[in-house]
Amino acid sequence: MGHGSFFWGIMHKLKVGIIGCGTIGGALGKWIKAKFKKMAVVAYLCDHHEEKAYSLKKKLGRTIRVVSLRELIRKADLIIEAASASVSREVVEFGLKHHKMLLIMSVGGLLDSDRWFKLACESRGRVWIPSGAIAGVDGISAARNTKIRRVKLITKKPPLGLMGAPYFQKKCFPRLHGKREVCVFRGSALDAVKAFPQNVNVAAILSLAGIGPRRTEVEIWTSLRYRVNEHEIYVEGDSGKIRTVTSNAPSPENAKTSYLAILSAVAVLKKIFSSIEIGT
Repeated sequence: MGHGSFFWGIMHKLKVGIIGCGTIGGALGKWIKAKFKKMAVVAYLCDHHEEKAYSLKKKLGRTIRVVSLRELIRKADLIIEAASASVSREVVEFGLKHHKMLLIMSVGGLLDSDRWFKLACESRGRVWIPSGAIAGVDGISAARNTKIRRVKLITKKPPLGLMGAPYFQKKCFPRLHGKREVCVFRGSALDAVKAFPQNVNVAAILSLAGIGPRRTEVEIWTSLRYRVNEHEIYVEGDSGKIRTVTSNAPSPENAKTSYLAILSAVAVLKKIFSSIEIGT
């Protein structure tokens, strides 16, 4: 059964709950109101900073309720998590126990436990994870049906995009000058997500699609000459080799958020609400 057929078995508009009312949550709420209003309505909002939820409510509609995380999960049909890795696993596990439809943006929170995966196998709920700010996830998913020997991600980010990461609480930020390029991290996807939780969500997505967080290699580079986030992926396996490079334009509303990350979630929503799917 495809994603679209899942929706068409429901006769009423889906009640959508958004957890995390920042750039991504706000953008997806606006997309639902503008493009998917025949199939769904934003009914509930939740944010750790309650004022953000009320601010988004003013933009989307007065009938929307601001509620707690668990109340939102209990009452909404489709839950969109756009908060942080610190809550995404709770959202998935609690949501699956209540057989909910879940669209998860903060994938890094799912890497340190496979309990949610076991719950998904037992639940009538469903979990959707968008491709985020990278291309090539469809090819990796296909290649996974045979042997994959290596998956490597090289991420290039401007210095301001990396400053403040937990990794630099114990390590000094590199001295940059001219066009010098510096590798600030080299390790597994699991370690990268812990060290840079706000920066390498793509590593988490890539590892779930491919050979897992411990075997997926990650390098993070920075330079004063970098102006956008760039992600380069290498995959080698029995099916051949895959190489993709994605240079991300920033979101019009927040320069720290890649526009493609938002648009990939919109693409998933289209799959949920459509009876036609194109691509793996």
